[in-house]
Amino acid sequence: MALFDKYKALLDEAGNLITEDLQFMEQNGVLIIRGVTPNAEAKNKLWDIYSQIDPNFISGEVLLDVDVLSTVKGCKARLFMEDPILNVHKGPGVELPTIGNVKKGEIVTVISRANVYWWLVRIHNIEGYCYAENIEQV
Repeated sequence: MALFDKYKALLDEAGNLITEDLQFMEQNGVLIIRGVTPNAEAKNKLWDIYSQIDPNFISGEVLLDVDVLSTVKGCKARLFMEDPILNVHKGPGVELPTIGNVKKGEIVTVISRANVYWWLVRIHNIEGYCYAENIEQV
């Protein structure tokens, strides 16, 4: 119950922003928030609130497992940096788990720019965040 109290602002906003399949649960000391938001701005707002409560996502107390509606269109982009692979993270930060990667030249769908550093992308049915500086629109 302590996690529900600590993350009350995040849970309240998730209740407002998640429009499909909303689930809250605490399991093994981790607060799990699942569901689907109608747009990328709503998902990014949840990550912003989470980062205000737990800067740099250090505690590992929350699993924010939220996607944007699959019908939301984005624009095409590709990896252009010299490194052959760019990691895709669960959220907008290198501290968060890597959930996939983009190979050099590979096309991704950019759903939104989360902030100056991170873009929300879809690739291979995975939705996550990658470092914006390494992606260019095509």
